[in-house]
Amino acid sequence: MVTGRTFEALAHTRRREVLRILHEHDQLSAGEIADQLTIARPTLSGHLNVLKDADLIVGERDGTTIWYRLNTSVMEDVLCLVFGLMSQEHATVARLGALRPMKEAV
Repeated sequence: MVTGRTFEALAHTRRREVLRILHEHDQLSAGEIADQLTIARPTLSGHLNVLKDADLIVGERDGTTIWYRLNTSVMEDVLCLVFGLMSQEHATVARLGALRPMKEAV
């Protein structure tokens, strides 16, 4: 389910980078993600928590390692919402265009 938290999480460049990296891999540990981003692990941990709170990623513990992957159902919801807004915008523009008076032929 898309919430305000979802868009707040997507607003940060580093968090979008985390999502891109997870999209390219099935699952990764926090250390593997940090190595690709070259950021401190505590900083990454904060970003991962925001992404988890927004349900954009899922973390599954295996012993001492947490494996992160995209929550594709929420990502699909985000895309549907955005594309829905875009189609509404196009429909509104088309309706407004139809309301404009036509220029008379000279």
